[in-house]
Amino acid sequence: MEYIELDVKIKPLDPFREYMSYHLAEMGFDMFTETEEGLLAYSPSDVYNEELVNQIIADSIDLGCEASYSSKVIPWQNWNEEWEKAYQPEVIGEKIYVRADFHPENPGYPLEIIIQPRMAFGTGHHPTTSQVMEMMLKMDFKGKKIIDMGSGTGILAILAMKLGAESAIAIDNDMNAVENSVDNVLKNSCKNVEVFEGEASALKGLTCDIFIANINRNIILSDLSFYKETMAKRGELITSGYYLQDLAIITKKATELGFEFISNTEDNDWCCARFRC
Repeated sequence: MEYIELDVKIKPLDPFREYMSYHLAEMGFDMFTETEEGLLAYSPSDVYNEELVNQIIADSIDLGCEASYSSKVIPWQNWNEEWEKAYQPEVIGEKIYVRADFHPENPGYPLEIIIQPRMAFGTGHHPTTSQVMEMMLKMDFKGKKIIDMGSGTGILAILAMKLGAESAIAIDNDMNAVENSVDNVLKNSCKNVEVFEGEASALKGLTCDIFIANINRNIILSDLSFYKETMAKRGELITSGYYLQDLAIITKKATELGFEFISNTEDNDWCCARFRC
């Protein structure tokens, strides 16, 4: 499968880089790298829609942004080479060192996660993923059962296991992400992690103590009731993948379903929120 690389030039970067990332993700772009002039965004060629890209650019210009873009096709066999050029190790919460297997080890951090990104979202670089990881550092995972919905690279399920979880289930609707997650689970020597392809309907019959959903606003709103059905009493839910302005509507929906809001964080207008049922 081919991928489309979009090289977006943005001025000013703040807040329009996050604005672009959000709306491109909504239309199917699943990997992003920040550049000095904007960002690189990657989409499978079969879901790429140039008309929608042009609309996002036009909307940002209407809001006061100077924006332009160019695109190119990246054949499957060149994907890893392209990513290795841009992908750098990331430190989360001063405790987690995230690297690819072509980066050197760094024993100065108590937790190390090896992520070979390929085409799956979730390397710790984006504020949505890093906020979830920082929130996880403040929680008790020992002996807990975890479900990670929209798992991407599997990084959050892997972190849960390194924090002492009993087991983790990682689910994604993209088979490329599933295969990537399986590889990353093996690279990190994690046991009791199950990875499979599926939508929210695949949650039927599953149970967990902590549910993680780093997806986007619309999917979370649509699937919150499915999440609730899997969760043990006093279980906890972490949500991310949306803007701070979306927190009110997500909290309203969660409250209607019997969740209690605990706390949230914000990074460049991206939000991460924690609930208890």
